[in-house]
Order: sequence, then C-alpha cells, then structure tokens
Amino acid sequence: MTETHTREELAEQLSLADPSTLVEIAELCLDAHDLQVVRGPEVGTVATQVREPIAGTRFLLADVLASSAEVRLAGTPGWAMRMGADPEAALAQAICDAELQRDGAYADRLRRLCADVATTTRMERAAEWERLCGTIVEFEEIP
Repeated sequence: MTETHTREELAEQLSLADPSTLVEIAELCLDAHDLQVVRGPEVGTVATQVREPIAGTRFLLADVLASSAEVRLAGTPGWAMRMGADPEAALAQAICDAELQRDGAYADRLRRLCADVATTTRMERAAEWERLCGTIVEFEEIP
C-alpha cells in the first residue's frame, strides 16, 4: 500500500471500524503473540470541546460516552478510544493499534481496513453535504 497515514489518522479510522472485524483481527494477532493489558477496557465520559465557526471561540458542548483500553502486544504499546459503551471493541482496537505500530503480520490487513473506513466516511460525508445543499439560503443585498 503506497498511501501512508499518521498514527492519529489510523486511530480515528480504527475507532470507526466495525467492532466484529476488529475483534476478528485482534484474535488472530493474539494467536502468535504475548498480550499484556496495561489498562483494561473502561467505559467513561469525555468532555467534547467545539469551536464556534464565526467567532472562533471554543466551548464545552457535552460529555460523551466512550470506551478506552491500553495494551502491549509483543512489547509494542497499543491504545484505543471509541465512542459508546463497547469495552470489547476498545480492547480489540488497542490490540490492532499495537499490531499496526509493530508492523506485524496483520498490519497490511489493518491498513486496508483503515483505508476502506476512510473511503466510506468520505463518501458518507459527501452524500450528507449533497443532501444538505438544498437547504442553503442565499440572501440578496439591497443597494
């Protein structure tokens, strides 16, 4: 795969990936490697900060439910945070993150998964903008 992504981009794409796919790949990674759970899966809230688009001021919008986990797979650290209460998927995502970081046997499969998620996300956002275009209001200026 010639396209490269930052760790943050890969983490975002893994967090949007189908949980059952992550669990399947994580289980494959565990078959051949030692796993140390540094911080077990936890469900909690995260404060969501947004930026108001006109004035540019930031404010706290709400607390969001999220699951997180931290592991070491064959000595390589992996971390995950995903929206919602899904500790199993968070643990699987952390294992997959470690597999990507160590460039293990399943790293290419995970990169393809991330690329597919990124493509799907772009297409969904484009479709949503297309749907919203009909609601744009344009004002005329009166001289």
